[in-house]
Amino acid sequence: MFDLQPENRKPAHLEGNILPVINMTFLLLLFFIVVGTFSESLNRDISPPQSLSEALGEASAVELELTREGRLLWEGEETTVPAWAEGFRAEGMALPEKIRLRADANTPAAQFIPVLEDLKFLRVARVSLVTVNDGNVL
Repeated sequence: MFDLQPENRKPAHLEGNILPVINMTFLLLLFFIVVGTFSESLNRDISPPQSLSEALGEASAVELELTREGRLLWEGEETTVPAWAEGFRAEGMALPEKIRLRADANTPAAQFIPVLEDLKFLRVARVSLVTVNDGNVL
């Protein structure tokens, strides 16, 4: 297509309204402030519910104990999840699919995460969390 307009014509300047840009900027700022506030509250420690039953359930499940300091105990001896799994394999036993993790009710949730990740890596299908809140510190 040919442009038949004269070449000396001044280009038209479109003067837009800057108000929608300012409004959008403040809306985005408000959005990120609100989202930042919610994400900070999610990092707080979570307290597990208190058990109302005295029975611990399945007697055949393997029980690991987690102290308030993050030490993992199995049959009264300190261990790690990989060392515990290696002990099972050394005795020729398969790793259990169900594990009971017994912990003090005041144990921070951050202590559980590495243990649960290691158990997930070992393909443990079910972990039952048993909290103890009777004054005896594990």
